[in-house]
Amino acid sequence: MNKAILSVWKKFQFKHNIKKIRTTIVSYLTDEGIQNEIVEGNIQFTYEDYKYSVEFRLNEEYPCCYIDFQLADEDYQKLDLSQKTFIADKVNTDEIRHAVVKCFNDQVTVDTHFYFTNKDMLLTLFYTYFTDLKSTVDAMLEITIDKIQENEGKKPIGFSIPPKDSKAENAQAI
Repeated sequence: MNKAILSVWKKFQFKHNIKKIRTTIVSYLTDEGIQNEIVEGNIQFTYEDYKYSVEFRLNEEYPCCYIDFQLADEDYQKLDLSQKTFIADKVNTDEIRHAVVKCFNDQVTVDTHFYFTNKDMLLTLFYTYFTDLKSTVDAMLEITIDKIQENEGKKPIGFSIPPKDSKAENAQAI
């Protein structure tokens, strides 16, 4: 076989070989000193005390890499729906970003994805998109912490009179 054709064939094999794709990202993260592990087919790693997940989908014409961050926190869950919507809207419209913030009742997620065809493209785009995701997570956390701190000083509407025991009231009436 011609060496040029063999070289093209090896590159073609990369984009459909999940083991090579995962190994490439795991090696990259390990070389950067970032602890990582493969859990249920996804690469999970911790960067600056936050956990991220990387998933690859090969069922389309080109392989796709999904990177996401999820936060489920009791303080976040106590926020009003309008505050959660504000967080997502503020970050998503504040700047042009690749990453998208999605706020749900019980958690907030930030995710991004990109398509790639070879190892060099995967590594270049992984760095670019992860850097963008990290800056989006930082912006989202800053706004979320501000909203949580706003809520700490608020008291619910109504009187703060302790409830009385209705049995004790009935006994006194008799």
